[in-house]
Amino acid sequence: MLYRRIIQRLFYHFYRELAWSYDAVAWLVSAGLWQRWALVAVPKLRGRTLELGFGPGYVQLALADGAGCAGLDASPQMVRRAAQRLRRVGHWPRLVRGVAQQLPFAAASFDSVVATFPAEYILDAQTHHEIRRVLVPGGRVVIIPSAELAPGAYRHLVDLAYALTLMSARASADGPSTSFALGDLHLQATWVSLGPSRVMVLEGEI
Repeated sequence: MLYRRIIQRLFYHFYRELAWSYDAVAWLVSAGLWQRWALVAVPKLRGRTLELGFGPGYVQLALADGAGCAGLDASPQMVRRAAQRLRRVGHWPRLVRGVAQQLPFAAASFDSVVATFPAEYILDAQTHHEIRRVLVPGGRVVIIPSAELAPGAYRHLVDLAYALTLMSARASADGPSTSFALGDLHLQATWVSLGPSRVMVLEGEI
């Protein structure tokens, strides 16, 4: 229990005071594929999109020229980093600091909600309620919970690192398409191949 609390505290600081190191750490644990993994979600989105936990802003940047997007993240440092990334290429960020359990948006504001490699908030029933509230009827949910590298020495090291942080580098679903219940969100789980890796995608309409 104490070890888990220490790890949780380290992650808290990683997304805040140590946010400057996020890109480098993400690159290391994914063999340089982290950003490409996150962007697998983009073609599956439609219309006005809300991103939960946007981090350094990879998906926000990809969506910036679309029909309109917004992002929410609990970390003030990540809000600042993502906003800077968008402004550098001439986009005006629509980013807010907050938590997924209390979304500061009106009902039926979005056509899609996306989250890539989300933290434990994605398991919270209140998060599911809020996702349903801000989506239009028939709106899309797209979540990328995990990805894995092809077998080899590098993946072995990554798996060891995940084990030390009490996380799993792999998802449990297998096969071409599997029904997946995330609380009361009933989604389809599929694997998408990407170079020497594969990415799990959960998606559905609610």
